[in-house]
Amino acid sequence: MKSAYLLFLIISFVTCTYTRKYKLCTTTHTISEACQSIERGDSEVECLHVSDSAECALRLASGDADFGLFDTDALLLSYQFYHTEIVPIFELRHKDKTQQSFAFKSVAIVSSNFSIKSEDKFENLKNAGLCHPGFSEDQWWNDFILKYFEKKLYVPECRENLTSIENELENIRSFFGKACRPGKWVADPNLSTNLKKKYPELCELCDNTITCNYKNGEKHGHIGALDCLTSGRGNVAYVALEYVHQYFNKENEKSQYQFLCSDGTLQNLNNSNPCAWIKQPWGAIVARKELVNELTGKLNKWLKNPATYAAETWSQALIKVIQEDSIVTNLTKPTSLYNYLVEGRKEVDLSEVRTTCEKHAIRWCTINPLEKTKCEWIAKQAIALGIEPKIVCLQANSTFQCMRDIADLKADITTADSNYGYLARQLYNLGPILYAETDKKIKEDSMIMAVLRKSEGGNYPIKSFNQLKGRRACFPEYGGLAWLSLIKIARVNHIISSVSCKYPGLLNNLLAGACTPGINDDNHGSNTVSKNIAKKLCSVCPKINDTTDCTASNENRFYGDKGALTCLMEGYGDIAFVEIGNIKKEKSDVDQYHIFCRNGSLATTSGLNISKPELCALSTTINSEVIARRNDTEIQRLNSILVLLKLEDWLKYRSSSWRVLHIYGKFDNTDDLLFKSSTFGLVPTTSTIESVLAYKELFDHVDECSSAGLLIVSNVTLFSLVLISIYSMI
Repeated sequence: MKSAYLLFLIISFVTCTYTRKYKLCTTTHTISEACQSIERGDSEVECLHVSDSAECALRLASGDADFGLFDTDALLLSYQFYHTEIVPIFELRHKDKTQQSFAFKSVAIVSSNFSIKSEDKFENLKNAGLCHPGFSEDQWWNDFILKYFEKKLYVPECRENLTSIENELENIRSFFGKACRPGKWVADPNLSTNLKKKYPELCELCDNTITCNYKNGEKHGHIGALDCLTSGRGNVAYVALEYVHQYFNKENEKSQYQFLCSDGTLQNLNNSNPCAWIKQPWGAIVARKELVNELTGKLNKWLKNPATYAAETWSQALIKVIQEDSIVTNLTKPTSLYNYLVEGRKEVDLSEVRTTCEKHAIRWCTINPLEKTKCEWIAKQAIALGIEPKIVCLQANSTFQCMRDIADLKADITTADSNYGYLARQLYNLGPILYAETDKKIKEDSMIMAVLRKSEGGNYPIKSFNQLKGRRACFPEYGGLAWLSLIKIARVNHIISSVSCKYPGLLNNLLAGACTPGINDDNHGSNTVSKNIAKKLCSVCPKINDTTDCTASNENRFYGDKGALTCLMEGYGDIAFVEIGNIKKEKSDVDQYHIFCRNGSLATTSGLNISKPELCALSTTINSEVIARRNDTEIQRLNSILVLLKLEDWLKYRSSSWRVLHIYGKFDNTDDLLFKSSTFGLVPTTSTIESVLAYKELFDHVDECSSAGLLIVSNVTLFSLVLISIYSMI
């Protein structure tokens, strides 16, 4: 009995002293010391590190996180996937704007002489001239907000012979006649400049019609837009309400202008609660729905009564993180995410938003369910940002299936590992529209090296490229970068024909044997290689029950870069061609291997890790490329390019500590979805970055051999073609 009572006391003590830990999503941008402070002592909060707000939403929905800090964009995006799982419990108002119910309001201002016709409420704005604040990268009005007013005034016409951006410009010109729309109209500055030359009417109301700018660029162009209106150049200005109050500070000035409402009514500038086209809700502290009431009470205690805690305790650290530049404001009552957003945003369900040209939708092919899910999050965010055309996400079962689907007109783009560059071009007639720029820190990992192993006598079997004749080679994969790099170096050293395009036959004549995984696979174009050649180029591969395993699969232990090294290590091959980043961490005897440099000499030191590897590399590559059909129209290609570059502008490295969604980063704690996580950015096919030039050089002869080679935009300046067509129409 006493034992039972003692056990009861122990359990009661443990229960009473146990402190529930609530998990707060924190990004990698959050200072680690802040999290350490939050988790001190008897803290009831611990940090759960996530890469962005999208991952926080996933963790809240799964129950792995309890609460987080979301800006408006994150709230809007989260609603598209989680209608009820995430609930806003406190507003986060900027500390300088605590009396404002919304982060901002966008309004339209017209003169007091402006009147509404009953038949068509906005008919008087036809050819009236638009004063627009413009597109500046350092403001938080995205394209959806910046273009909201103009798109609500006309029924958009889709001209299928024009890109999405030109359709937009044609529609604006057709309705307003003239405008001032400063800033970059598209992500590429050169194309933006030349579009302004083609559509000069949309710069005609600017102070400087050549550069398409206002003299007064204060407040991200909003003051310039109001100057445009009051000077009489334009008859309507679309700006932020707070700048209207700053600009019209005298009663006689206010009486000369009025608000134009979305329902076609007009309001006096003295109206204390004027109509707005968009009212942007504040960011919020959100909680998973099961903990709404519990965390509301807890946060009220932690944040509103810091005096109840000792100085510099965990609660004060929490306050510093949450209220870095914001003030926590109570909601009148718990509300759904939809109700929180719809008070200011009419289009909360982004699936209802229509683009100008639905037929221009870009079909993005993905290779697994999680990659498709990331694509769908990006597609929704693109709509929220006002990026057109729309992205449609499709799923295949492999990169090869994606390439087939694109070739068969079932999809439009995919991101392919650069190792498939040769196969994409030769088998599927696909080519790059953008290259992935790799983080410079891992540039060395993307180099192709030739590796030798000491023979039993302690010598290396090959001392020059001329001695490749009659040797056995180990490749990671047929048609891959290592395979193509040998062909290039062999052509340069004149040990194979520099004219012939029959690469398998050339290697068949050069080598005594090889392991070239995939040469017999349909995905790799087995029907393009004769059986005798394929047999010889598979002769070094491992045998299973007297059958040679030459498949490009993990079941083949000689497949891939590590497999090629195994092939060399076990003595089946005399030389291996590998991407060094994939094997340099392999455990091996340093003296066992030696890099064979492109000048035909051994590296100065043995082993796989050498100084100045760029001097020995057969080629330097990029990690991936965005590919599409090489015979696509220029409109199709340019639409895809401009969408991806615009997405990069917003979803790459914005200065906000809370990034909504990182296009190149992890998703659901998984790397390499849609893009390699080592991707630093996307660059056009005309890029002069060293690694891009080296990668393109690998395909110079491949393109010459291709009957479609003349169609490859990567050999012609893509934007130059666009600009030529623009100039010809001016």
